Amino acid sequence: MAQRPRLDLRRLARDADAVPGGRREALAPGGRPATGLMDTVRANLDALLALQAGGLTWDAIAAGLTAQGFTTAQGQPITGRNLTGIVSSLRRQAAARAARMEKRAARPDRPEPKPRPAELARSTPASFRLAPELRRERVAQAPDGEDAPLSETEIRRLQAEKHATLFKKD
Repeated sequence: MAQRPRLDLRRLARDADAVPGGRREALAPGGRPATGLMDTVRANLDALLALQAGGLTWDAIAAGLTAQGFTTAQGQPITGRNLTGIVSSLRRQAAARAARMEKRAARPDRPEPKPRPAELARSTPASFRLAPELRRERVAQAPDGEDAPLSETEIRRLQAEKHATLFKKD
């Protein structure tokens, strides 16, 4: 019986990568080639709006982006009209996201939000209080007004006293 050849995964990856058209193109929605322009504008929207508010035109900003290598999906230089369309799209997305979050926050079945890290720091085990049945009869007040902590032995003794009626004495 002939031996089966062993599969070499490293060689397979190298050989498959060498095949022309072997890699999928990163496509934007609608099957257009992704250029990264939308992500770049989204990440730097505040800076681009500040440039525009500072007196630059959208055409000048678009020319600057084109000079840095950004193009449309068809490989054409970016125009001011392309850029304002992207900015408008991002503003619509942000408004829709805010509306969804507002609608979600108003739902009565939504669980309470998780506490923030600052709130977690305040709720450390040292700040928990003992149940009333575990507190001393005459509670010694600590300087900050909290109950003085009980030792483990005292807690066991209080629990034993509480359940003393359940213990049988022969």
